[in-house]
Amino acid sequence: MRRANRTGRQGRYGYGQGWRQAGIRFFRAALWALCLTLAAGWVQAGPAAGSEQCPSGPAASFTPSSPGTAGTFLLFSDVHLNPFAAPALVPALVAAPVEGWRDILAKGPAGFSPYGQDTNNALFQSFLDAMVAASPKPDFILFPGDLLCHHFWALYPKLSGDASQAGLEAFIQKTVEYFFSEVSRRFPGVPVYVALGNNDSTEGDYRIQPASPYLAATAQTLARMLPTEASRSDFLSTYSHYGCYAVTLPEAGGVRLVVVNDIFWSVKYPDAGLGEPVAAFLERELTASRARGEKVWLMTHIPLGDDTFKSAHKSSGQGTPRFEPLLVESQNNTFARLVMEFAPTITAAFAGHVHRDDFRSFSDAAGKPVGGMRLAPSISPVTGNNPGFQVYAYDREGPAILDETTYSLNLAAPAGGWRQEYVYSATYGRGLRGPADWQATYRDLGTCPPRRLAYGTNYDLGSAHVDDVTETTFPTYWRAMAAPTKSVWEVWSAPVELVR
Repeated sequence: MRRANRTGRQGRYGYGQGWRQAGIRFFRAALWALCLTLAAGWVQAGPAAGSEQCPSGPAASFTPSSPGTAGTFLLFSDVHLNPFAAPALVPALVAAPVEGWRDILAKGPAGFSPYGQDTNNALFQSFLDAMVAASPKPDFILFPGDLLCHHFWALYPKLSGDASQAGLEAFIQKTVEYFFSEVSRRFPGVPVYVALGNNDSTEGDYRIQPASPYLAATAQTLARMLPTEASRSDFLSTYSHYGCYAVTLPEAGGVRLVVVNDIFWSVKYPDAGLGEPVAAFLERELTASRARGEKVWLMTHIPLGDDTFKSAHKSSGQGTPRFEPLLVESQNNTFARLVMEFAPTITAAFAGHVHRDDFRSFSDAAGKPVGGMRLAPSISPVTGNNPGFQVYAYDREGPAILDETTYSLNLAAPAGGWRQEYVYSATYGRGLRGPADWQATYRDLGTCPPRRLAYGTNYDLGSAHVDDVTETTFPTYWRAMAAPTKSVWEVWSAPVELVR
């Protein structure tokens, strides 16, 4: 997960820039929300929806081929569940079997985690209930990683009094089992497909090792979330080595889901050489799927390209844009090369890590759109965002994703409950069926101010606590959307003149 200090924040996970600044941002967010409401009406119903400035795309971009091919799935990311949020309960959690955790954790504070902290049990339970209300019977669930909270490895010995590695590993295993037992309690029989985040290890943040004890401890728990004996066999054959696997999703028209543990590629990982087997796994799986005529969906934790918040923060403060990589350059380039080479095979890609609602749009050297990647918002509000999850509509024929609806919880006024933040097709005038749709949305952000305003609001799910995307910083975000590598980023030019 990206942990960034923000100018004026009180410490790494502080509460922001003081009440005065919070009030200013709340007022600004309210104005943006009003404008967004007007903009949404403009896109959906007003005469400007088909205007030259804000064109609408074809309905086919968000419509299934036929009613019989329509499906839905859920996606959530970066939960960072914190079993230490109520320190007095930790000894009881250590002593109890995982079956007793729900009752123990229910004794903790009823309030949700505030901005600047990871997900406590109250927020965890609330988000699961909200997902059931939004989509009670999805075909499956995707989780691009970061189950464990930050500083798990320091908090456990401090609050339990147990400094042993065995005790830490046992507590991690129970945390994972509790997490997925609660997911399964809400969605019995629904398959859950999981990628590993940088906090998902027994060794520490960005420190997972090949054949890690974390992989051994979680393999059977994750395998039980899969729908068939064949998928469980495929998963177990590779997961225990590097946390990568590939399985067929029968509920999604037989698409092959390839899950890559790209923590080994992170610029924060201490041994870049360990990432080579992960790249070999990805290329091998894509080659085999292409030979079999299968379509592939990719899921990783860390996205390709620029650490946009970091580069936007530096460019706004220094005036000089600079590429801030998330992945080691050579491995990021390999990843990008495979995405381009196998573009006809890959029909969707998903990542988390950034704790923000964003996307990447990929084009070849000639500028032809070839694919894209959706970046999921987080449940954890540790970086000042509001918590959020997504419900996707997809077409089993293809298979192709079509549309998504994002739900959020305004932590500044949590009594209002979870709400529908936005519907992608209504907000951006088109869906997600193909690369051309992604590229059109990317271009429209430059020429359609209401959609750009919506993007800025949706990015942190309407949080009044942060103000990431502004008119000043937007060009940095716009650049990153279309630049999966440093070399592309360096030669990027705006596709259209920015309309203010």
